[in-house]
Amino acid sequence: MLLHAHYPYLAFASGFSDWYTTEFIDPPGLAEQYVHAGFTTLTATVLLAPLAEADTSAISADEWQQIRYWQPPTVGAALFNKWD
Repeated sequence: MLLHAHYPYLAFASGFSDWYTTEFIDPPGLAEQYVHAGFTTLTATVLLAPLAEADTSAISADEWQQIRYWQPPTVGAALFNKWD
């Protein structure tokens, strides 16, 4: 289970990593409990989508700097990382 550091996003992966690429999996049944607590549970389809195809309008200039440097290929790789 992965929790975003700044936003109430929840994701699941098949293993623990410093850089997530294809490890994302669909949420198990227990994820529903977190939705009731205010978290948005992200599916593997959303997390594995190319970042270039996502709505990135809310990304700050500082975040874009990191994205240009690290070049995450997917939405999940951009959201769940250990760049800092």
